[in-house]
Amino acid sequence: MSIDRWPRGAQDTIILPSRPNCKIGGKEIVASFHTHPNTGKDYLQEPTETDKRAVRDDPDLKGAVYEGEFVISQEKIYLIAPNGQVSEIGDTRDILR
Repeated sequence: MSIDRWPRGAQDTIILPSRPNCKIGGKEIVASFHTHPNTGKDYLQEPTETDKRAVRDDPDLKGAVYEGEFVISQEKIYLIAPNGQVSEIGDTRDILR
């Protein structure tokens, strides 16, 4: 298993690499992630509607082993399932310490 970093985005966008059939370089994608590093009270920490739609509507993120996209915020980690449903995984500090 490995982690392949996708290209860096600009603020709230990223251009994803080609990933036909939920694979990159012949390797199956098990999960993807992005951060919500904003720390001010005016910033949304949980996944946005755009985040949910991006996962739900991406035909190339429907592999047999794909678990979904993790959203890592300052306080919490969330998982967006392939169907767009969000679950809270837990406290970021507890999980990543």
